[in-house]
Amino acid sequence: MATIMCGGRATRMKSGTEKPLLKVDGVAMVERVVSALADSRKFDRIVAAVSPSTPKTKEFLEARGIKVVETVGEGCSQDLSSLLARLRPAKVLVVPADVPLLSVQVISDISGIASTGPAISVVMEKKFVQSIGIKPSVLLTLDGRNYCHSGITIFDTAKITSGTVKERYVIMNRIEVAVNVNTKEELELAEKLLVQRA
Repeated sequence: MATIMCGGRATRMKSGTEKPLLKVDGVAMVERVVSALADSRKFDRIVAAVSPSTPKTKEFLEARGIKVVETVGEGCSQDLSSLLARLRPAKVLVVPADVPLLSVQVISDISGIASTGPAISVVMEKKFVQSIGIKPSVLLTLDGRNYCHSGITIFDTAKITSGTVKERYVIMNRIEVAVNVNTKEELELAEKLLVQRA
């Protein structure tokens, strides 16, 4: 199963449009993510987690036949925890709605990662993220090196036994997972990179 997180408030975007619905090269970011997941043919179902902050995203996805799960909108980690509890027991690939360059190939590569624990998260080296013009947001340090979290994680909910989930990390320095749109500048960069890739 794949789950798309679509509940953020998008305060940094300063836009009247809900962030998942912002368009990159004429297509809503969330639609690009849905297409990549569906075209990969790796999942028996795709669900989207929305919140009270994203009612138009909910309508948009339901109109396209995507099952929607409503969260309370307390923040990504809290919403994700309650969502995973509802989806037990299942293996779930969690993807943010704001990674518009996500591709079928990357999803296939991520799906092929051997699952050995409750969570495997995709990270990139901080210097790689900065080299493509993205300002790193979620940072972590592993073995003295700085990494950025992509927001993409494979959860095995049957192995989650407590409130704190022990993550294993996989380094994937790929533009497709590094471009996580949180600002207008990053939206413009995503558009530029998508056009270059075409």
